[in-house]
Amino acid sequence: MTSRSPDKNDTVFKWLVTLMATGHFALVAITGRVRWEHVAADLLLVVLAWAGAGPRRFLRGAFPLWLTGMILDSQALWLGLRGTIHTGDLWDLEKALFPAPGGMIWPQWWWNNPNTPLDLLCGFAYAAYLYEVFIAALLYFFFKQDRRFESLCWAFFVVNAIGVVIYVLYPAAPPWYVLKYGPGPANLAALPSPAGTARFDAFFGISYFANFYARNPNVFGAMPSLHAAYPLMMVLVLWYKGVAWRVGTILFALLVAFSAVYLTHHYILDVLAGGIAAVVAFVAVRAVFARRDKASPEVASVSLPSGGNTRA
Repeated sequence: MTSRSPDKNDTVFKWLVTLMATGHFALVAITGRVRWEHVAADLLLVVLAWAGAGPRRFLRGAFPLWLTGMILDSQALWLGLRGTIHTGDLWDLEKALFPAPGGMIWPQWWWNNPNTPLDLLCGFAYAAYLYEVFIAALLYFFFKQDRRFESLCWAFFVVNAIGVVIYVLYPAAPPWYVLKYGPGPANLAALPSPAGTARFDAFFGISYFANFYARNPNVFGAMPSLHAAYPLMMVLVLWYKGVAWRVGTILFALLVAFSAVYLTHHYILDVLAGGIAAVVAFVAVRAVFARRDKASPEVASVSLPSGGNTRA
């Protein structure tokens, strides 16, 4: 059986991407959720697909980032599939495993004892955590033409997919919700909240976090913490670069993990679950790429310019 030619592969890829972008835009239009980001993302997808070999090479690697945005943005469509929403049980388990002074849990204790330096430090970490992924993926791996670009993008998609599946199977209220509404039956009318990050907004007189969380379609998506998952994944992805990178990425991952609890967005249990999700996604994607390289050694050994590393 002859393999499909590169030109034919390109044609199939271009039309597949165009179909998916068109289908996604039709979905958000039909469900009345169109925002400028949808128009920009779907249009960019089609433009990159048809703009030539260079942009298409970028798109082949970055396509999982678009898929990630699509599944996160579409969570509201799946809320009817959720299981029983957990409000007080995680609080009780957290209290048993990680008690704080005064019979409280740590998110509650920090809510009652905030301070401005930590508000600013943790607010910065919560604002920057996502950019770490994109800076590493786009500015470092892609422009170095390192094959880790594609594997990082797929690992990012997989960890988010794990998170969304768990949000459906085990919907859980964040600590700020329990502090505001109590541990009783879930209030499905509850609005998303910036929680502790509102203090960061107030300090600078901005509404960055207020606007960010206003778009959250799922109040009961706290377990696992994807905020904690992303920086830990970057520790794993950049581990090979040596001690300085390891120390820097570990410190940032710890800061984001602490911020998730300090800002009352997550329990320590959520943070630990996010770490497990990151490790599972990284190991799974790495194994798939290793098997693909073994099956297609000509792909793994291709020479890339600028000293690019060809290993996944």
